[in-house]
Amino acid sequence: MSKKLFILFLLTTQICVSQIDSLPFRMYKENFVAHSSIGYNAAPFSLSGNFGQVDKLKYRANLNSIMGIGIAYKWFALNINFKLPGYVRSTSDYGRTNYLDLGVKFGFKKWFFNIDLHAYRGFGIKNANTISQDIPVSDRNVLLNDQLNSFSFSINGYRFNKEEFKMKPALGIKGRYLEKSSSFYIKYTLNLHGIDAANGIMPHNYFENDKSIYRSNNISAFDFGAVPGWAHINNINGWQYGVLAGLGGVIQVKAYSFEGTNRGFLGLAPRLDLKLQGGYNVDNWFLMLTSSFDNKSIRFNEFQYQQVYYYIRLTYGYRFNK
Repeated sequence: MSKKLFILFLLTTQICVSQIDSLPFRMYKENFVAHSSIGYNAAPFSLSGNFGQVDKLKYRANLNSIMGIGIAYKWFALNINFKLPGYVRSTSDYGRTNYLDLGVKFGFKKWFFNIDLHAYRGFGIKNANTISQDIPVSDRNVLLNDQLNSFSFSINGYRFNKEEFKMKPALGIKGRYLEKSSSFYIKYTLNLHGIDAANGIMPHNYFENDKSIYRSNNISAFDFGAVPGWAHINNINGWQYGVLAGLGGVIQVKAYSFEGTNRGFLGLAPRLDLKLQGGYNVDNWFLMLTSSFDNKSIRFNEFQYQQVYYYIRLTYGYRFNK
């Protein structure tokens, strides 16, 4: 009997080892990981409609570069991001922007969740003198509005089709991939987003069109839905690259306010999910360039608001020995 139990133990051990070896990634839970990053966050948006001589208004913020410092060990991970001194462009020409970006990411079995909060204050309309030659602009033809706010709160859950596809090694900090892996996924998303300004979102006094939407001081929406997509990751001789791309739609409750009046509607809106990364990632250290794009849109008949929250980040990290 003892001999049979011993043989069964050996077979069970061999099966477990084979399953571990078959995983296309490696995790470094027992290694202390320190990493630092530098990047840039942005949230440009545009309004499309009938504005007289132009049919699109392009809004841009004046932002700082972002530096991040983080550590990770076993289940614990901490990442702190802060603004570097100075603005990317001249404040007299492009204004000042105050902003807040917060995010939480965690995985659970086949799921990966991320919760994001973005709040930006201070935008300018590019080439605003094309609206009217009488409009007050900066030396770079930008109409500044320091009361214009942009906000977004999102809860997203990724459900991957394959068990061997995990987001943590795909991100490349607490783990890395050893070979090619792909999986279909569905991103379940819930969002609250929009723009507002007490002094008006658009310079409607210079428009020939006097529809109420052009006099609005708030445009917002609550939406939820699913975005199917495809994820691919690979590591060739230490060079790791990956992409997550999806396209879907959401059910949207949208509204705008003007002169104390609110108008609400129900509709559908498209959603694009896109994440790109690439860099060098080996056992002891990594240098990865990552980017993420989150598209928001609201349509009212012939008027449309469209915004993209995105970041581009270069991250260097070192995994210390156990």
